[in-house]
Amino acid sequence: MPTATAQLIATPTETSVRSAAIPWHLAIAVCGACCIPLGALWDISWHMSIGRDTFWTPAHIVIYLGGVVPGLTCGWLALRATFFGAEAERTATVSFWGARAPLGAWISIWGCFAMLTSAPFDDWWHNTYGLDVQILSPPHALLAIGMFSVVLGVLLLVLSWKNSVGEAQRGAVAKLFVFMVGIMTATNSIIVMEYSFPNSQHAMTFYLIVCMHYPALLVMAARAGNLRWGATCAAGVYMAFYAVLIWILPLFAAQPMLAPIYNPVTHMVPPPFPVWLVVPAVVIDLLVGWARRSDVPARWWRDWALALALGVVFLGLVLPVQWNFSAFMLSPASDNWFFAGHRHWPYSSNIGPWLNDFWRLDRDPVTARGLVFALALACGACRVGLWFGNWMLKVRR
Repeated sequence: MPTATAQLIATPTETSVRSAAIPWHLAIAVCGACCIPLGALWDISWHMSIGRDTFWTPAHIVIYLGGVVPGLTCGWLALRATFFGAEAERTATVSFWGARAPLGAWISIWGCFAMLTSAPFDDWWHNTYGLDVQILSPPHALLAIGMFSVVLGVLLLVLSWKNSVGEAQRGAVAKLFVFMVGIMTATNSIIVMEYSFPNSQHAMTFYLIVCMHYPALLVMAARAGNLRWGATCAAGVYMAFYAVLIWILPLFAAQPMLAPIYNPVTHMVPPPFPVWLVVPAVVIDLLVGWARRSDVPARWWRDWALALALGVVFLGLVLPVQWNFSAFMLSPASDNWFFAGHRHWPYSSNIGPWLNDFWRLDRDPVTARGLVFALALACGACRVGLWFGNWMLKVRR
């Protein structure tokens, strides 16, 4: 039975320290990974504005370029390390079935194959069943796993480079790592977008999803990024990515092509405004930075106590911020180019007063019991983020 040998942690030596310059293959992989959330959000807007006319839409092409470009780049890394790599280069890789490549390259290659497998599956699904009722249909679930794997693989490629450069040059590569955490946050947010409309932000499910979905990534950026404002920058990248699409997409004309048409839009529909993760991220950076500089001995309970504090901070800030911001988003004051408060409804929405109301208040109210559960999820996610952050500080392959 074939096995994969993955020695991920290596002790740096003078000969293994890499140049601080970003190599061309890493820059290409990062650009490719950015195409994934860009194409996915563009595709959602396409479905909301035009419908599904053909598989070969520009948005679909951008999505699959986001998988193919990093996949081919990582495939080239595997071929070079396996057949042409020097001994020092081969020792900085992971062996799989006799071939060698960095850990992130193997993950991106697998994600690329998953994305390409989902393409004909998704085309058949739509031709058979029509439009998806929810984002996570079976082919979209496979596509989402592939997209996450590609972005994670590129993130680990950047991480291994960051941990292998000299200490003096590490800050520049750390910024690229934090940027990739922001791209991963934007990619993951697409999965839960249907639960993130302002109308859902007075319901308990929204806060459960937010507490389970985002804290680990922010804490991971703060711990492994080695930057003073790592989590804040990652949250800023996520929010800026959404904001740019909110501002740019409505500039392009669009016409619905698939009945029924209840809301005859005339432009590309933007995504809803992102969650204000930058607010708790600032405090997360302060707490993680304080723990890094603290003289308290590194005992087993230290990260657990820090995770508890981070979870309390995250929920304690997200709840009032999103509660009040969502009320603003449902008001006429948000109906402008900046917030696009009432412009994210698809052509299939039957426009009426219900679009200005909070949903599921009777079936899914915010309760003390639900908030306790949300706090537990946030603390658990923060602990996972600290664990992964500690592990990421040691990855060099």
